[in-house]
Amino acid sequence: MSETGPRLVTWENGTDLVIELPVARDVESVWDALTDSETARTWFAPFRLGEESADAGDDVDVPASRPLTFELEDADLDGTVLSCEEYDHVLLELEAFGVLGIRLLPVEGDSGEETLLVFTHSAADVESARAQAAEFGPMWDTHLRLFARALGLEIDEATEPELNAAYSDLSLDVADSGDSTDSADADEAGS
Repeated sequence: MSETGPRLVTWENGTDLVIELPVARDVESVWDALTDSETARTWFAPFRLGEESADAGDDVDVPASRPLTFELEDADLDGTVLSCEEYDHVLLELEAFGVLGIRLLPVEGDSGEETLLVFTHSAADVESARAQAAEFGPMWDTHLRLFARALGLEIDEATEPELNAAYSDLSLDVADSGDSTDSADADEAGS
């Protein structure tokens, strides 16, 4: 059975709300479901992609971007695909939410090849991340649970009070950048 695992992770450029979801499906199956507009209708909203921007040209330092629109029931949610590597990750910037990412990591599991889906919602600092987690975390968690169900997986229901409590008091991890001072900071942040 799948279960979400949320936390905050601070790193050199900000702090992310990170929600991990183990999925008993291979990366290709998860990616295909994630990037199919009709499947997305069952767990979030159908979407349409615009043409890739010509801003990048041949300059590898300027990422190509694509406009993206999620077709919600009462309005459109516009954004941009900032980065996308098939079967690996997608990084979006949505006007109403900021920068969101989904990374798929292959893992060995009970059923063989499985996937760890890692969802991130970026913020500039810890305070902003805590506020975003409390406001949006329950919603993202609910959509990830719906995604797992769209894949045919069993996942426990979570009530609104349970989700609100979980996302209002998340632990804070410090990303390891390889610098020995980070581990001391992590110890202090975890205290």
